[in-house]
Amino acid sequence: MQYIRELIAGGESQTLEFKFELNSARRISQTISAFSNAQGGTLLIGVKDNGAIAGIRLDEEIYVLEAAASMYCKPPVELKIKQHNLEGKQILEVKIAESTEKPVLSEFEPENQKAWIRFGASNRMASPVHLNLWKFSSTNNSKPAFFTDKQQLVLKILNDKKWLSLNQMCRISKLPRNTVVQALADFIRWKLISCEPEISGGFVFTLNEQNQEIFSWPSGN
Repeated sequence: MQYIRELIAGGESQTLEFKFELNSARRISQTISAFSNAQGGTLLIGVKDNGAIAGIRLDEEIYVLEAAASMYCKPPVELKIKQHNLEGKQILEVKIAESTEKPVLSEFEPENQKAWIRFGASNRMASPVHLNLWKFSSTNNSKPAFFTDKQQLVLKILNDKKWLSLNQMCRISKLPRNTVVQALADFIRWKLISCEPEISGGFVFTLNEQNQEIFSWPSGN
């Protein structure tokens, strides 16, 4: 069990989350969705946030996990569950692979399905830009030789402001929201900009440092 102890000692991260107990299949489906839509990850059930071993009631916890993955995730998610005994207490190691069918939605409320994504040690509701990225995941990832005037405007604003949320970009650019969403998704796809979590729970977009001086900005368009 040494590798489990090492996982716990490292604390929660992009690919690891602790759960003291499971009392809601809908709620845990958010975490399953978030890992599935990112790089995958591991849930340790029966472990407190501080890494202390609490233990679980096996049958009840496994039932909640299976319900979350099969009933409240769309498409359903396959879980790999292992049981471990640490300090005389039972915990569950739950591995969740990155999905090949993104987005994986979580029905965290009746008839209300949302996609979640893992950033750092937190789960966040996916933005329209993430949804666009997943929808057009098979699109050519090569940067084009030329940008449209609207794309150049978005890039210029990012260069001037350093970082902006989707709503701020729409307000400043005065472009239609779907145009801004498509531009930001394309720029992430072409590795020109990055998406970072914001303290408030949303996301901000920033021009990658190596790209800040290579564009010809539009003049007054």
